[in-house]
Amino acid sequence: MFKIVPLELSTHFAEGTVNAFLVLGDKITLIDTGNPGKEAFQQLKERLHNHGVTLTDLDAIVLTHTHIDHAGAIPHIQAEVDLPIYVHERAKDSLHGGYHEFERVKHFFDQFLQSCGADPLKHIVKRNYIEESWRNVSYLQEGDRVPIGGKSFTAAHVPGHSQSDILLWNRETGDAFAGDHLLKGFSVNAFIEPPSPGETSRPKPLLQYRESLAKVSKLPLKMIYPGHGEVFDDHLSLINKRLQEQEKRCDQIVAILRNGRKTIFEICGAMYPHLHGKTVFLGLSQIQGHLDLLELRQQVRFEQSGSLVKYNLI
Repeated sequence: MFKIVPLELSTHFAEGTVNAFLVLGDKITLIDTGNPGKEAFQQLKERLHNHGVTLTDLDAIVLTHTHIDHAGAIPHIQAEVDLPIYVHERAKDSLHGGYHEFERVKHFFDQFLQSCGADPLKHIVKRNYIEESWRNVSYLQEGDRVPIGGKSFTAAHVPGHSQSDILLWNRETGDAFAGDHLLKGFSVNAFIEPPSPGETSRPKPLLQYRESLAKVSKLPLKMIYPGHGEVFDDHLSLINKRLQEQEKRCDQIVAILRNGRKTIFEICGAMYPHLHGKTVFLGLSQIQGHLDLLELRQQVRFEQSGSLVKYNLI
């Protein structure tokens, strides 16, 4: 027997729900954990109990990435059981960097918002420092095999949405746990992130995401088990749709810049007038990614005056 059971969990993010997956086979494995907090943890345990499973029945937890709505329950789980955790190696910095890493990341985002012409006090969600002390963690690299429900899944590193994103796929069945790399219901935001410790250049997540889509388009996948929304097939059609959406956004940005130089915040106001307060960061991140693409194509360039960056057409 090999069965994949979706566990739909509540989240306060705009998606409304987040998926974890219970994989039942020769072993019992949990893919992702849902949100932090006691209520979210209790909901996860109830979902497991509905299928006759307790935390002690699990053999391992595999994380598609370390965003808080997918990995938030780890501290509560490890307070009750000691389970192996599999996650991509790009999670090491955030898990082991301590307060110094937290401050480095905070400083980067403050600078990024200022460069956009936005207000760091108004336009991003501020997070409090929480020390992470995960135990029994195995760090994955591209091509590593991961035991899930007793079957061997291959980890494909698919950065873009986050630097720690992995897609886990089984060659025999074509099943794939995609996290937030591929979602049927809405496009994925390729989030701006700071450079790795010791590096000076930030990742360009939309360019990474497009490379990851190209990689995944070559895999013989059948059923996609995503981090949000319904299970789906025909991932190639979805990838093509997402690439078309990116081209449309690039065209929108070019049209806005025909009226002259703009900050990223000004472009965001034109493209996403419904975004206000803390949600503005989502638009800024989306636009910066597409400006990176347009810059690669030599369609735009930027000028910096102090901390402020403005883009114009070439």
